[in-house]
Amino acid sequence: MSKPAFIVDGFTEKLIINQVCPNSPVRRTDLNGKDVSISAIAKKVSSLVRLLGDKYYPLIVIIDREKRKETAAEVQNQLKDELAKYSVINQDLRISVADTMIENWIIADWSSLESDMLKPSHTDGINGASKIKKAIGSYNKTIDGVNLFSKCDPNIQYSESLSFRNFIDQISNLDCHYTTRIKNKSNNR
Repeated sequence: MSKPAFIVDGFTEKLIINQVCPNSPVRRTDLNGKDVSISAIAKKVSSLVRLLGDKYYPLIVIIDREKRKETAAEVQNQLKDELAKYSVINQDLRISVADTMIENWIIADWSSLESDMLKPSHTDGINGASKIKKAIGSYNKTIDGVNLFSKCDPNIQYSESLSFRNFIDQISNLDCHYTTRIKNKSNNR
């Protein structure tokens, strides 16, 4: 039986993961933003992996792509490569990159915003927080972000956001109630 733990960018992500997989430990890197290097993130993640020890598996890392020119998949591979430099290679480590930020997973279910604004043609790779603010008038990341995420239909998120789908596919074998709400994953693609 798995006993997952999560390592995330910041407080909003921590609160969202507490909803996705309650009772799993969540640690924050508190390193996010377009100017934070992947190397710095890897150094902090490797430190948190060591602190979590061998008590948890798998370890799921979620970071934001932010405004990096690399794709989410490229950032994911860069982080894996950097973590190998810190000897973080033997753990069941799963890395997900929200494209561009965790708010993009919220706007993937545009109807959850209850806005008259038209849904963007694609929901990954744009400034999700800015879209939310325009759609609902104001936006507080830690309060509104968590409330909005809880209103989302994970089936729609899974269908509309490649980065969310990547995250869910990586945790689909875990005992996280959120993943059980997604029906027929193979049919949602």
